[in-house]
Amino acid sequence: MGLTGSHDIDAVDTPAERLIAGARRAAWGAPERLANIVTDLFLPESPRLSDRQRATMTQLLAKLIAAIEDDLRQRLLVTLSPDTPAELSASLAAGRLAIAAPILDRAGLLRDPELVRVLLRRAEEHRLVTALHLTAIAEQEAEQATEPGLVDELLQTPDAELAAAVMALLIAESRRFDRFQDPLLARTDLAAELQHALVWRVAAALRAYIVEEQRADPALADRAIAAATSGVLAGYDEGATLEARAMVLARHLHLLGTLTDKLVLRAAKEGRVTLLAAALAVRAGIDFDAAWDMLSDGEGHRLTVLLRAIDMDRSNAAELLFRLASVAARPDAGDEVVAQLEAFEALSPDHAREEVLPWRMAEGYRRAIAELDAGRAVRR
Repeated sequence: MGLTGSHDIDAVDTPAERLIAGARRAAWGAPERLANIVTDLFLPESPRLSDRQRATMTQLLAKLIAAIEDDLRQRLLVTLSPDTPAELSASLAAGRLAIAAPILDRAGLLRDPELVRVLLRRAEEHRLVTALHLTAIAEQEAEQATEPGLVDELLQTPDAELAAAVMALLIAESRRFDRFQDPLLARTDLAAELQHALVWRVAAALRAYIVEEQRADPALADRAIAAATSGVLAGYDEGATLEARAMVLARHLHLLGTLTDKLVLRAAKEGRVTLLAAALAVRAGIDFDAAWDMLSDGEGHRLTVLLRAIDMDRSNAAELLFRLASVAARPDAGDEVVAQLEAFEALSPDHAREEVLPWRMAEGYRRAIAELDAGRAVRR
């Protein structure tokens, strides 16, 4: 039945069965956890989000909305009629004055589960990247290693298509940080549906300000805002997101036969977590979101099943799981890996692939199954 199937998870005796049960519980609990996080993010204090998660997600959201608003305001200054009142033009040009964010917050339009899910992913990605980089630096200093990094090595390939895919990944990665190396969530890294919704919401908030506060003519405001918003959205390319570019690179490496356990481990060791998730996705035949959910599963059950499903060698799986556990937020993560490795050995690759099979289905279908199973489990 797979990771979202409805087997009786109470009747578990062997390590493999306990691993599968844990993986299913993680999948079932995902919708409820996201709903809790949506609520927690907008509360003064949260029992579930850590202080670091809350701070990072709040910062990411503020910068994302500000970037969209700034772009729209600059375009509005061009699209508004020449006889626009000077006071309105001055207020739109005053970049330090946030207009849209307070309006959207009061209306509750920032409490979007999909938006919060993306913010949480970016916050967790930043935590993992930072922690893995620090670990890698410490190891290099201890070993006095001078070997080139994975990306540098791939850039030296004579394969022009591969080199181009690597460079595209690096460009996309550069959008993840501001000039102070603080994390960013670029508008262009959002899925098309979410980006369109968010841009139009910011546009609606600006309209409310222009019409209600500045007393501008609604028809004139609508025409100017529609033109500005269309201009913002016109240059969007969903294939240019970091996740999409990581998948392109991973697929190319797979075609070349070089998407090996060693490469997966190097990506993890060097903190290339987006490439790591893409590599796991391609090897398992699942999409990026599914691989990320398994990779970022705090308890590691789903990741362990995934590693068995792609037939990763036990020693390599152990190294990856222990490395991720070493940067986990839980003190008992290392002990959990020992139990997971016992289950890893007991679980057959065929059984693991059966469990992963539902994750090859459409994301909406997977979510619906998880929501249904979660609701049925509560009522048993």
